[in-house]
Amino acid sequence: MKRISLVLILVAAALIRLLHLHSIWDTPLVTTPIIDSEFYHFWAKALATGQGGDSSVFFMSPLYPYLLSVIYRIFAVDPHYVLMVQFLGGILLVYLIYSLARELFSEKIALTSALIAALYQPFIYYEGVLLSANLILLLNAAFLLILVRKQEMGWLNLFAGILMGLSALARPNILLFAFLLIVYLIFNLKNTNWRKLVLITCGLLLVLLPVGIRNYIVGGEFVLVTAGTGMNFYAGNSPHAEGIYWEAPFLRSAEPQYENDDYRQEAARRTGTPMTVGEASKYWFGEGIQFIKSHPLSYLQLLLRKLFLFFHSTEIPNNLSLYINLIFSSVLRLVPFTFGLIVPLGLFFWLRRYHSSIPVILHIYGLSYLAATLLFFAASEYRLPVVVVLIPLTAAGFWWFVDHIRAAEWEKLAGPLLIALLLALAINMPTVFTNVIKSPRMDYFNLGSVLLKKHDFATAAGMFNRAILIDLDFKEAHRGLGDAFHGLEQYENAADEFKRAGLDPDAEIAYLDAENLFYEAEMKARFGDFYGAWNDYNAGIAGHPGPPLHVYYNIAFMSLQLGDTLRALDEVRIALNYAPTEPKILFLQGWIYEQQGMYKEALASFKIAMEQNPSLPEARAHAAFVCLQLGDKLRAAELIEPLVGRKFDDADMNQLVRDVAAEAGF
Repeated sequence: MKRISLVLILVAAALIRLLHLHSIWDTPLVTTPIIDSEFYHFWAKALATGQGGDSSVFFMSPLYPYLLSVIYRIFAVDPHYVLMVQFLGGILLVYLIYSLARELFSEKIALTSALIAALYQPFIYYEGVLLSANLILLLNAAFLLILVRKQEMGWLNLFAGILMGLSALARPNILLFAFLLIVYLIFNLKNTNWRKLVLITCGLLLVLLPVGIRNYIVGGEFVLVTAGTGMNFYAGNSPHAEGIYWEAPFLRSAEPQYENDDYRQEAARRTGTPMTVGEASKYWFGEGIQFIKSHPLSYLQLLLRKLFLFFHSTEIPNNLSLYINLIFSSVLRLVPFTFGLIVPLGLFFWLRRYHSSIPVILHIYGLSYLAATLLFFAASEYRLPVVVVLIPLTAAGFWWFVDHIRAAEWEKLAGPLLIALLLALAINMPTVFTNVIKSPRMDYFNLGSVLLKKHDFATAAGMFNRAILIDLDFKEAHRGLGDAFHGLEQYENAADEFKRAGLDPDAEIAYLDAENLFYEAEMKARFGDFYGAWNDYNAGIAGHPGPPLHVYYNIAFMSLQLGDTLRALDEVRIALNYAPTEPKILFLQGWIYEQQGMYKEALASFKIAMEQNPSLPEARAHAAFVCLQLGDKLRAAELIEPLVGRKFDDADMNQLVRDVAAEAGF
């Protein structure tokens, strides 16, 4: 009977998830990945299609995009296949939580836990988006199941360490738990704990050390997982921080492809010193520490807000939010269990049984995720792994109340019931801040912005309109809608929206006309029509108030292809006035000097480019080539050595490395 109950729960979990996927299948929620989802998708696509991946120190966690690339290679480059794999992962997660609860408590509590997991709204939501949450839940549930087993697990502890390491490659905040777990095991070396300690540590190192070595080889810095720790610390601990992710004003966008460079360049601008990614991370970590030291009371208030947000029922988005999914999916709206519903009972039982039936490892696990939020910032996706433990505790708390009610032990119920109710009120208490977070206006705006970049103007207009219906004074959405109308050639409507955004319509339309010319020029250049592209770029520059950096870079590159090195050098110098530390511009300057036979000047440019980005292989290869031309064979060998044996997407680059390596004596 118990086995049948579990099968029925798993079948129900599958049906609900399939119905939810059907609801969102052809919507922009799936077809238009944004922010992190977009970054993961294109990274995985590059890996799957042989275009290469990230050739520098990892800034974003690598495991999920590498997994996506495998799915894309097996099936096709289509997010829908990923969602089907995550659908299967969601069912497996229900079973793992059932197994964890059975290990901790009883079959009855385990079945209740499985039912809650099957009908837990955030689980179903995260299984339907291109984010690493589902993968992390599976990895964490699996290693916790091994760690809490009462019997000696032997070599399975090595597997637990490997799973923990993989979880760190999906999101590094689990490393805080790993560190605290190792410390706990060191101070409790009884019986066979020493063996567990060694095996878990070895499992972790088996996964993490190769990544650290890889980062050192490609970037010249030993970074264990990712180099974004300092930036995230500053985003959560600055005079402007509000307890959630804060987008610094010097960022072009919160999209990962811009964050890394913008934080590094801003650090270089403030210090007057070129910085690597690792050095920039240390700088921003120091800026966060400086805020804490100089504003202790403000920091204390910030900590209290993070604590409140960690336990609050609101699912704080970092990407696409759960709340816009509720609009598109009627199935998800019917799913009963939410964070605000399960936490009061789970937290009550956790606190009540703190010293008894709950393994110490689970206390360390829960507290480490709370500590990570306090260190950085609150987000639904970052606290989600705690729910793996909270669900069994919620089920145990539910049956504790049921058993006491059945036994009519009313005197034992009054106090706990009052505590649970007070927790429920605090956790679900609405505030102005959380109500703003729950609004899907930013989801519509972000979707519209991505659709604009894809030139899907009609769908983008629909997204911006929805954002404006929620907030009539949303100026950024009015501007986005104006951009969409301009793309649809509805110029009067565009002018009206620009006015509502507080902008000069004529100036905005001139700006967009120039942007369109830049886009057309880029398309022409891709198909080899350099002269046509050149004309469009020049016309666009004439009407643009401040042409973006890539315009001058592209003109310089085209000029170089056409053999006009003087024009190419002029354009590069203009670009360097905008961004004097941009590695790609510096590399291009060096390459132009190389074409002109000005090898000393070329080497100087390549050196600065490598200082800004030590993992830029083109700069290293050409610097080695130039050293050979200058007669410095020893320096050429030092430069080319890290590139020997590597494969690059560019055939010319592969040939250059082989030629320089051969001449340098490899």
